[in-house]
Amino acid sequence: MAFPEIRDVSADGVVRVEAWDADALVGHATARPVQLFECERFCEVQVNSARRREGIGTALWTALDEAVPPEEALVCRLLHADTDAVGFAASIGHDLVELCPAPQADPVTAAWAAWCADQPVPDGSVAVGTDGVPEADLEEAWVDYYVWAHEMIGPLRPRADVAAASAGLGTYVDHGVSSVVLRGGRVVALSLVFSEPAEDGIVRVLAETPRVDEPDGQHLVAAALARTLTLLASRGVRVVEMEGRTFDPHLPAVFATFPPHDSNPMSVVRMHRAAR
Repeated sequence: MAFPEIRDVSADGVVRVEAWDADALVGHATARPVQLFECERFCEVQVNSARRREGIGTALWTALDEAVPPEEALVCRLLHADTDAVGFAASIGHDLVELCPAPQADPVTAAWAAWCADQPVPDGSVAVGTDGVPEADLEEAWVDYYVWAHEMIGPLRPRADVAAASAGLGTYVDHGVSSVVLRGGRVVALSLVFSEPAEDGIVRVLAETPRVDEPDGQHLVAAALARTLTLLASRGVRVVEMEGRTFDPHLPAVFATFPPHDSNPMSVVRMHRAAR
């Protein structure tokens, strides 16, 4: 059997290479710019299951690496349950950028209802829906969060670019379940569910404080998250996955208080590149 032909079909700023065996596409690799990062691309390599372990993935990776400018980082999301992807990335070599434990809740159960009931809003604060605050305040809180959360990962574009990309945030938020905690009229915690459903159908919640050093942040985040989970339970949602990283300032402590739960951990890694 002849080795597949590797073709570069890059277009519109996306680097893409494909593996073709005669008229059949048997694999591809892509590297897409990350909108608000400097010199960073998310990448993936996919090979048809029947053609794995033939060296096609390695050939695709080599072609992708050669096609991306050497000053740009190639970053990959790895679901720990995808052992093939984890093994392939290990064979290339990578450095851990962030670990996302991704605990999962079933908010309908008694255990999770009890957890939610045990997360009071701290004194002097109030938890409300995201549609209960001016959209400008919601966007400002989101930008505050986004900047510190992503500066931990790599060089971020200027704050003004983040703010411009966040304009109209409210149209993408599910206001029926998303929550904020207010203190002194300021948003001090977020618990957001976005309206567009994920490809896998799992509801995901992003919760944290807009300011990394927010006093009593653990309890503020827990209160916002509890409100969101309670509302999701009223919809009958049975699987909710928490976004967040092990180095976030408040979420790991919140996760430690959860009842027994499943998880779907994921790592973001920076792939090693060939020297040029």
